[in-house]
Amino acid sequence: MKKELEKLILLQKGDIEIAEFERALGGIPGQIDAARSGMEEKKRQLDQALAAMEDGKVRRRKLEQEAQAEADHMAKVKTKLPAVKTNKEYSALLAEIDAIKEKVSGIEDQELELMESLESEEREIPTFQAAFKEEESAFKEYEAKKNAEAERVRQQLEDARARREGLVETLDAKWVNSYDKVFRAREGQAVVPLKDNICQGCFQHILPQMVIDIKIGEKVFQCQHCSRFLYWPEESPETALPK
Repeated sequence: MKKELEKLILLQKGDIEIAEFERALGGIPGQIDAARSGMEEKKRQLDQALAAMEDGKVRRRKLEQEAQAEADHMAKVKTKLPAVKTNKEYSALLAEIDAIKEKVSGIEDQELELMESLESEEREIPTFQAAFKEEESAFKEYEAKKNAEAERVRQQLEDARARREGLVETLDAKWVNSYDKVFRAREGQAVVPLKDNICQGCFQHILPQMVIDIKIGEKVFQCQHCSRFLYWPEESPETALPK
């Protein structure tokens, strides 16, 4: 097989490897974000629980203030009782006091219900905190693992690109330019084997004389249908890109 074709095969292997490294590296931030969303959901649940409890405390203080205000109101009404002159006025004051008592009783019922709710929410807080801490710890461990993986893949990518540059320097620029165009146009498949007189890229029949010439291997040939470089698989190089 002609040396240029062997190098083009190796160049394609290297470019496929580079593409795989780039895909792996590009996917890591999304994987970290997906893992972070789980931790953020646990944090959101904890924050909601804490906010609900704080809101309950605020409502309880407001009810306490309302109850105290009604108690003060009732005390003022009671001070008027000794000064009344008629039974009608006396009865009106007693009715007002009873109304205040009923209102206070309603406020106290709301307070009791709210206190029970607050106690229940307070008991749940440690569960939310533990769930968040566990998720946070797992995320930090995963993030560190993925960051280490990213660094490893980044180094592998740099090495692969350096090997490619070294290989390109040994090739004629016309072959590299032609290869690059086909590689981009054919989605990473620029060099393919010839099998049963058929191009394994576009699966079209190759002219008989070209098949013979490809088997001889003295020249580089491209498929007349898809422009991919063709080689006879029995002579495919077993070497890999130099490390």
